[in-house]
Amino acid sequence: MRKGDHVRVLLTSLPIRSHLMPTVAPLAQALRERGHEAVIATGPAMAHVEHTVVMPDIPAPTDFGPPPPWHPERDGTLKVPLWAEELVVRATANILDFARNWRPDVILRETNEYGGQIAAEVLGIPHALVEIAPFAPLEIPDLDERKDKVRARFGVGATEPHFTAGLTPASWHPAQHHYRVPTSRQSWEKAPEIVATFGTNADLLMTGSSLPHIVVEALGKVPARSVVAIGRGDWTGPRPSNVRLEPEVPQQQLLNTAKVFVTHAGYSSVREGLTAGVPMVALPLFADQPRNAARVEELNAGVTVDVKGLTARVLADRIQHVLETKAYQDSAERLAAEMAELPLFTEIPDHLVSAV
Repeated sequence: MRKGDHVRVLLTSLPIRSHLMPTVAPLAQALRERGHEAVIATGPAMAHVEHTVVMPDIPAPTDFGPPPPWHPERDGTLKVPLWAEELVVRATANILDFARNWRPDVILRETNEYGGQIAAEVLGIPHALVEIAPFAPLEIPDLDERKDKVRARFGVGATEPHFTAGLTPASWHPAQHHYRVPTSRQSWEKAPEIVATFGTNADLLMTGSSLPHIVVEALGKVPARSVVAIGRGDWTGPRPSNVRLEPEVPQQQLLNTAKVFVTHAGYSSVREGLTAGVPMVALPLFADQPRNAARVEELNAGVTVDVKGLTARVLADRIQHVLETKAYQDSAERLAAEMAELPLFTEIPDHLVSAV
């Protein structure tokens, strides 16, 4: 299609806030601002997001009941299933139910949602991909064969994406096109030097874990101002005088002036750390986080620390090491410069339309 053509774009996402809000919802908004029609197909748990179409058969993680007892400091990283054939079948069917009436010109899916791709193949229309977790597919054994089994149920063959958008530089992970997500340049007055957060899904999985206590105790041993996002439960752990405890924090704003980022290495958090040029101490917990953490270490932008058997003393030593080692800062700043050279995320609509 030509730039300026009016298109209908159906975006598809799992009903998880960390999948939708950083990229999928803003991308839908950017498409509408360019004069296109754009709606998001997702599960009922995220139906409150503007311009969504509900896929009624797609559950949220909380719909599966409480997770099994898991304490990362005792058990290590958690193996999270990232593929469920029946879920992909349901997503494909739900998307087809809507798309056959709405008639999109292209389906754009996020990395972890596979029904959009197969629905596009059934409809014979282009499909595209926005990489919100580029290493996640590597966690699924025999992924191509698994997708082919679902395709067989719908009587369709595989096709390649017409367009793939990466949200980090090619040095992190190659894609057809690379963009940077716009971020706030604001910062806090008397901003902390160390920021520690564990993402929006950690509270659900880490009930009863002492890992947050270990992190706060470790930061109390490091002579620097720190802030930790501890969630909204009752806090029974240590309260060092140099550590500020908050239910949640404006992560990107704090990273703009931070010297070290203690993170679970979720992709969105790593992307924000790369954007800000902050060295990381990665404590991967589940899903693609170990691979993200390993990539941080490979690029010399920080270190990975095993959560199993972790003590406050060990973690404090690793944080202090990153804080004092200029090479990590230099690598983080180089990656931030690469990020700054990328076109803005808001240019994806024009490139997508040209590609399909």
